[in-house]
Amino acid sequence: MSVPTNLVESMTVGNSKCLMFINNLRIMRFYKRQWWFPMRIKRIMNSQGVKGPSSHFLLGNLPEMTMLEEAETKKDMKTGDYDIVSHVQPFHVQNCQAYGKSYLWWFGWEPRITITDVNLIKQVLPNKDHAFTKSQMMLKSTMPVIGKGLVTTDGEEWALHRRIVNPAFHHEKLKAMVIPMEKSASSMAHEWEKKVRDGGGNVELEVGNYMTRVTADIIALTAFGSNYEKGKKVFEQQVALINLMGQRDKQQFSGIPGYSFLPIPLNIKIILTQIAISKSLKEIIQSRKDMVKGANISYGNDLLGLMLSATIEETVIKGGKVHFGMQALIDNCKTFFIAGHETTSTLLTWAMMLLGSHTIWQERAREEVIEVCGHGDHPIDANMLNKLKTLTMILNETLRLFSPISDQNREAAMDMKLGDLHIPKGLNLYFPRLAIHHDPELWGADVHDFKPERFVDGIAKASKNPFAFMPFSFGPRFCVGQGFALEEAKLVLVVILQRFRFHLSPNYRHAPHDKVTVKPKYGVPMILECL
Repeated sequence: MSVPTNLVESMTVGNSKCLMFINNLRIMRFYKRQWWFPMRIKRIMNSQGVKGPSSHFLLGNLPEMTMLEEAETKKDMKTGDYDIVSHVQPFHVQNCQAYGKSYLWWFGWEPRITITDVNLIKQVLPNKDHAFTKSQMMLKSTMPVIGKGLVTTDGEEWALHRRIVNPAFHHEKLKAMVIPMEKSASSMAHEWEKKVRDGGGNVELEVGNYMTRVTADIIALTAFGSNYEKGKKVFEQQVALINLMGQRDKQQFSGIPGYSFLPIPLNIKIILTQIAISKSLKEIIQSRKDMVKGANISYGNDLLGLMLSATIEETVIKGGKVHFGMQALIDNCKTFFIAGHETTSTLLTWAMMLLGSHTIWQERAREEVIEVCGHGDHPIDANMLNKLKTLTMILNETLRLFSPISDQNREAAMDMKLGDLHIPKGLNLYFPRLAIHHDPELWGADVHDFKPERFVDGIAKASKNPFAFMPFSFGPRFCVGQGFALEEAKLVLVVILQRFRFHLSPNYRHAPHDKVTVKPKYGVPMILECL
């Protein structure tokens, strides 16, 4: 049966109008997000005296930021100079000088206001009224690496993830993780001892790579236990993914919406690596589930086992229904690897550099370690680690001077008042954590000096504001792995201090740069000798 010509024509006209309406709607949304919204934000903030640099359409201030950071990355700093903010965050320093400590700028199309007033930050991070969420731009950049886990969720979904993950980091559970931690650290130490002997009594080693290896080993053991080898494979895949993401972030047009979806070779590599990571983790999780299916045994005491047990308990509490399936488990395993490894390896690398430069503090730490833990003849336990006050002070000062994560941000979920400022919905609040840790108004004139004794009376009394020290953030969303990271860092340093004396090599080049975490660009070569 033939269709009347006039009906076909009317349908064609109707479809054309529909497509035109959809296209117009898309254009309106694009115009609103890329032009009207930024101009509205700028007008509101300028009227309150908050100024900032002019921005480029779509790209915001990314071109200037990239140019400044690349220029600084090419330079070395003087060894012993710990005033690293202008080297790591040159865009922030330049704008502070031009516009004051609070200024407006654009990360791509996302408007941001820099906040350095700690009293304002402590109003934001507790987030009692749910007025702030994670930055949408930040989520888009981190989601490919860690998925939708504890770090990237909000609201009730985040609360569920927190309940599932928390038991794995309870202090009683952390005590049991000291054993695999010591196993990994001792294995590294034996390797060093052999190299020292082969080197005739002392040897130069680049310790940064070893810190990366030992923390990867520890997280694989503590997270996956019997699936240790497969866990290490996942870690290697995630490192490859981070490097690929870093390559994309450096490209000039990376801030343009939709750029990550373009079918270019780099984006295809990223997608394939993501698929491989998820497949590997799914196999590990499923094998653990199958292992206990029908058997009256636990899932294990590693992080994965504890998380699976908590999932079952949550299901019972909620009457058999819980929205925490395979993908949530996969994404939180990704988070364990990146958050639990990257920051700790960076912390240990800088701690070694500082102890190798300030040998008086190295000797003080060693004396305490020998007194509390002995010469390595007996196993280390969590109670010993808790007694190491000098080592705790050294780690805190390292976290202050070389904060592994240089910044933090939140996005206003509603119009609100913050101090004297009216913050419109959609504005991103940017906290330059590294700069705050180097602020002389908070820490004194010796802010750039390595002085662990600042923390002799604890964190709250180390500065003029008890909230000025925020390496793990604070409020309800403080880093759940804080205890794990510090326990791991202490234990690795204990094993090293028990066996070696070390100092910074003349070949060391001081060049901190921000690549996921604030790292030494050329590593940390150290001269080691056995005790």
